[in-house]
Amino acid sequence: MSDSAFQDWLVSDSWQDYKQQRAIREIESSLDGQRAESRALRSQLSRLQGSMEQRLSRLIRSFDAFVELSDLRAELAGFDEAARTRYRMRQVLAFRAGAVPALPAAPEDVDGYWLAPAASALAALTRGDDAAADLERAADRDPRRTALLLVMSGAATDPRRVGAAFGELLADTQLTAAERAVWVAAADGHLGDAALELVAARLSGLVAGLGDERRAELDRSLSDRVHAAPVTGVTNAADRRAVAALTAGSRLAALRAWAEAPVAADAPAESRLALEALLPGLVDEGSKEEAATLRRIAELRAVIDDREVTPAARWDDPAGLPLGLLVTDAFGDAPGPRALARRVLRERVLAVGEALRAETDVPDPQEQTVTIERQTVRVRAGGPAPADAAELHRAIESRHPEPTAKSWQRYAWFAAAAVLLLGAPAVPLGFAVMLVIVALIFAFVGVRRIFADRMEARERQERLRSARERADKLLEQERQSLADLCRRLDETRRKAPEDLTALRTALAS
Repeated sequence: MSDSAFQDWLVSDSWQDYKQQRAIREIESSLDGQRAESRALRSQLSRLQGSMEQRLSRLIRSFDAFVELSDLRAELAGFDEAARTRYRMRQVLAFRAGAVPALPAAPEDVDGYWLAPAASALAALTRGDDAAADLERAADRDPRRTALLLVMSGAATDPRRVGAAFGELLADTQLTAAERAVWVAAADGHLGDAALELVAARLSGLVAGLGDERRAELDRSLSDRVHAAPVTGVTNAADRRAVAALTAGSRLAALRAWAEAPVAADAPAESRLALEALLPGLVDEGSKEEAATLRRIAELRAVIDDREVTPAARWDDPAGLPLGLLVTDAFGDAPGPRALARRVLRERVLAVGEALRAETDVPDPQEQTVTIERQTVRVRAGGPAPADAAELHRAIESRHPEPTAKSWQRYAWFAAAAVLLLGAPAVPLGFAVMLVIVALIFAFVGVRRIFADRMEARERQERLRSARERADKLLEQERQSLADLCRRLDETRRKAPEDLTALRTALAS
């Protein structure tokens, strides 16, 4: 809520609503409120667009809301003094904000309603009078709301009031919006050093009292929020412990950078305004008996005015679990909550850092495996294991076998050619010429077969050489990857203690 909106609420003419309610209940006025709402209804109907069915639906909805609103106002007949008390409280707050020139008269007490003595106490505090008796009566009726009123309005920042407004913390219990607002305002320094120490003590007590399982869960949340650089340049076949060690080293370095990052010194005013923004909802919620009726009246007015319902922020709306909010603050941008979260979580952050450093303390892997040609080969610092390399070469050769010997085909073609040539002189000239030609063809086929076999052998040798070279190249890459992994592990093991020491120093400052 902005300053202007807060001022508007302080000086709003809500007492006019009170007089209209009184006129309805006592039947002593000319029903001014009902006439005004009738005019609003007619104005809305004049603006209706759309089909006849839509107009009729809106008309019925607005008329029903108008009728129900009149009935609900009649039900508030027994809460005249409660409405007067809220009006007086607004006047007191308006005077404190400089929006009106004089303090109002003290409101009459309302049986069981905490706001009546609280309004008297706040007026007395504003005048500089003793408000102890009124504060005691208000706190007896509702200690939480009384403390919240004093803290939100700036009338009290002493630890007793802040402690009552902030409440005890449980890991599994949602904080209210008011408790979260007090937390942030205290972290930003708006409630004084004593309030900051009280909030810090309760948050520290919550963290210190966690069981083993919940503490481990908190540590995982902290570790997960560290944005570490991804581990690259390592093959999928690399040792998993080694990759985990490199990841831990990267996270530890990121955690150090987070702790060493400067935190802004100036506290923003937004947290003070956020605390004030809950004040209207606290004052206007009404007594326990009338609260639901007041909320329903606000909804019906929105229906008649054809607008969205925008209820005031409720102080008891859930705001989140305290541990999750702590982690969010620790890695957030708000300077006050971040500094407070770092202070509260210091031991847990150090525990995470020590665990990460321990994860880096792994020995260099002696070998890693790679699959080539469907063969698993162990690669070490000096190269592949000899037995595995020999098995790989055998597997490569088996996939490129030598062609089946066909030398007899060459000899058969040459033998047939020789037989034909030898038989040529014994036949007539015409047949002899034909036999010579056929013999030459047979000889040519034999020669071509010789060249084809040699070409096939050369191609097979080339495929075999290429396959071996590819395999040797992959093995060398894997050896270099192993060497690089060992080098990076050595750097990580050397740097991790330095990062942990720097982390401890940064958190202590």
